[in-house]
Amino acid sequence: MNDVVLKVSDLCIEFPGQGKSNFNRNQQVMVFAIFLLIQSGLHRFGSLLPQDCSKSKVVVNNISFQLKKGAILGIVGESGSGKSVTSLAIMGLIQPPGKITKGTITFYHSEQNTVELTQLKPQQWTEYRGAKIAMIFQEPMSSFNPVYTIGYQLTEAIKLHQNVSQEEANNQAIALLQEVKVLSSDEQLEEKYLKQLQPKNGSVNGQLQAYIKQQKEAYLKRYPHELSGGQLQRVMIAMAISCEPTVLIADEPTTALDVTVQKGILQLLRNICQEREMSMIFISHDLGVINEIADKILVMYQGKIVEQGDKIQILSRPKNPYTKGLLACRPPLHIKLDRLPTIADFIDGQKNTNLSEESNLIYKIISQKEIDERTQEAEAKKKILSVKDLTVEFGKSGIFGFKKDVVKAVNNLSFEVYAGETLGLVGESGCGKSTLARTILRLISATKGDISFENYPISQFSAGSKLLRNVRKDLQIVFQNPYNSLNPRLSVGQAIMEPMIIHKTEKNERKRKEFVEALLTLVGLDKESFHRYPHEFSGGQRQRVCIARALALNPRFLICDESVSALDVSVQAQVLNLLKDLQQTFKLTCIFISHDLSVVRFMSDRIMVMNKGEIEELNTADEIINNPQKDYTQKLLDSIPQFPEELVCLSDNS
Repeated sequence: MNDVVLKVSDLCIEFPGQGKSNFNRNQQVMVFAIFLLIQSGLHRFGSLLPQDCSKSKVVVNNISFQLKKGAILGIVGESGSGKSVTSLAIMGLIQPPGKITKGTITFYHSEQNTVELTQLKPQQWTEYRGAKIAMIFQEPMSSFNPVYTIGYQLTEAIKLHQNVSQEEANNQAIALLQEVKVLSSDEQLEEKYLKQLQPKNGSVNGQLQAYIKQQKEAYLKRYPHELSGGQLQRVMIAMAISCEPTVLIADEPTTALDVTVQKGILQLLRNICQEREMSMIFISHDLGVINEIADKILVMYQGKIVEQGDKIQILSRPKNPYTKGLLACRPPLHIKLDRLPTIADFIDGQKNTNLSEESNLIYKIISQKEIDERTQEAEAKKKILSVKDLTVEFGKSGIFGFKKDVVKAVNNLSFEVYAGETLGLVGESGCGKSTLARTILRLISATKGDISFENYPISQFSAGSKLLRNVRKDLQIVFQNPYNSLNPRLSVGQAIMEPMIIHKTEKNERKRKEFVEALLTLVGLDKESFHRYPHEFSGGQRQRVCIARALALNPRFLICDESVSALDVSVQAQVLNLLKDLQQTFKLTCIFISHDLSVVRFMSDRIMVMNKGEIEELNTADEIINNPQKDYTQKLLDSIPQFPEELVCLSDNS
């Protein structure tokens, strides 16, 4: 046990179930309010809950594992598998009515000092939470208080666990920000000063020191909204390691980040663990990401551990069908499949063949000849969308309406999209992908340039014109976040029906309802979903609802803006297959936007790579992936999490 820092034994965690209820909408709101009171500790209201809502559900079921000193344990599984609940239990953050019903969590602070974390009282947790065991949460923007500066929140954590002055806390905070490479080092700041500012002779040293101090203090005064997602995640890492914890828990820290930013964060976390001899539990739904950072892997499914062991053994010789499904459902980069395997293909079929053979049996690899024929067929058709010299600028208004601090989000772009094809649009956050999509839909006005859809000059239509409104029926979009895309006050049926009412399609209410029910069936949901509300669905189901709503007007052109980036790889595979099926059924032309080239490769006929508002290169998907012409494209390819060679279950020679 000398090298073990954390041991979880036979852990079980329960939460109140969510059985079906016969309550109407107002009664459901009342019950939910009572439930919130219970969470606040007012248990005397428990008897008011309906019996079926008070049944317990086991979310973590009898799991056991160990974490060794300096090791990185990867925990992988879909949403709802119990990963995050396990990490919250280790941190002592399971709130009533959730409870640990069985098991132990033992923290080995030293050889002589062991602590049973499940027995700690709330006031005792201050000594361990943050100081000995720290956590990095998934969504950095939600983890910071928007009304306080970065410096205040970082020094608050330092002063809470260390007896230091404000000045010393500030110095520690600056050193941490430099360690996680979100703030330039003193040498880099000095180089920048000497290059750009050209100080006066005779006072270089004094000016330099004042400049370096000013730059450091200015960063501490910045607010969360002034930083990108990757920068905020680095600040969150700095806060987590500020007290040099023994154990660091990283809960999906890279899920919503670009592949390039993700690669930097993974390397940073591994370096920190090595330099500080710190142990880490890294949680993810993506085995590719886990492979990049973990030493050992633990696979969870429906609250249970289905497989655990050495990384190479788990990834190269998986025994459990669920693990095989997780490995297979990620889009391969260097080949094109007609469909992606899903976890259901493995669990329901209980196939026992070799993984590479199994994948080949499930879905067909599209040959290069078929790819070339489809590309030629698309280019032979008419151009359905034409963009010429498009520029979109943002900036603050100055005197007489002139803009100052102008940023060109889209800079002089020209391209065409052919009827029936899928154009993939890839690039890092901030490269202009979403701005371009919204400008095509006229949700944002272009500074200059022309946009034509089926020969309609839509960039010249006035915002409120009837012509633009009519064209918009044929142009629809599926946004990235399904949680924010649906009105929580509208049932799913009402949300899908809303555009039909606005554009006055279908004859009457009954016809519209029948059409909505048909759409729900088409996207893999039952008709009973019509009367349910968004909060009653999972993320993948909500995205299916958003797709159904986008199809309600029978559009000809669909834009998918990062529509699968927030989903588990298993749910992502289902949604990508659905989009492909719908494209064939409705004869759709698509622009598919993502920062992940492997996903874009699966969906697209051609790929356009964007960087800083400009087109880096535009070519067939096969040429972009296998023969990139620009360093930026190669950088995106190199950032995609890879498996070792022996783990690639499908190859070009398969």
